[in-house]
Amino acid sequence: MATIAEEVLDILNRLPPAEQQRVLAYARAQAAQFPSTLLPQGKPVTDFLAFRSSLDPETVDEMARAIEEGCERIEPDDDDLSF
Repeated sequence: MATIAEEVLDILNRLPPAEQQRVLAYARAQAAQFPSTLLPQGKPVTDFLAFRSSLDPETVDEMARAIEEGCERIEPDDDDLSF
C-alpha cells in the first residue's frame, strides 16, 4: 500500500504541467497555514560561537556551504501562482 505522499505524487505526475502548477499553488497555500511544520525552529548564531574554536576550517567550510544551499530554496510566497 502506498503512502499518501506516494499516491499524491503518482497522481501529480499524471497531470499536465498547468494542473501541476495549480496543485503546487494549493499545497503551498495549505502549508502556509501551518508554518511551524514547514521548517524546524532555528537557533541564533550566538549559540554556536562558543564552539568556533573547536571547529576545523574544513568543517566550517562545509557548514557554510550547507547554509548557502539552504538559503537557495524557494519559499511558498516567492512566486505569485494565483488562479
